[in-house]
Amino acid sequence: MGTLAPQKRIALEEAIRLVLARRGLAVVETEFGKALGGGLYEFRLRWSAAEVQRKVEGVAGETAAKAEKIMLRVFFCTSGRKIILLLSGYDKARDPGKTRQGREIAQARKLLTAHEEAERRRKR
Repeated sequence: MGTLAPQKRIALEEAIRLVLARRGLAVVETEFGKALGGGLYEFRLRWSAAEVQRKVEGVAGETAAKAEKIMLRVFFCTSGRKIILLLSGYDKARDPGKTRQGREIAQARKLLTAHEEAERRRKR
């Protein structure tokens, strides 16, 4: 994902810990995830770390003004029953265009294909 502002990095780490690590693939049943087909999934983040905590754990607190708009996308797949493999991601707030989104998804699909091929070779 390149270099993220500290606020965005903390939000992503918290969301991965509280949402993706706990829910796994079931994240696609929430506002945090989306199935893209072919075994590729998207983890979506639009909230600060504090907002993620409030959403997930019901933590009370004041809503602070956001310093930056958060719109992060992380593409992932599953490997086995319990492993989530993070393939790639980008900051959609920096470049929200459909062209960029399409390129990022295409790149994630290439990485997924490479992972699947490596798994097939390993199992031989």
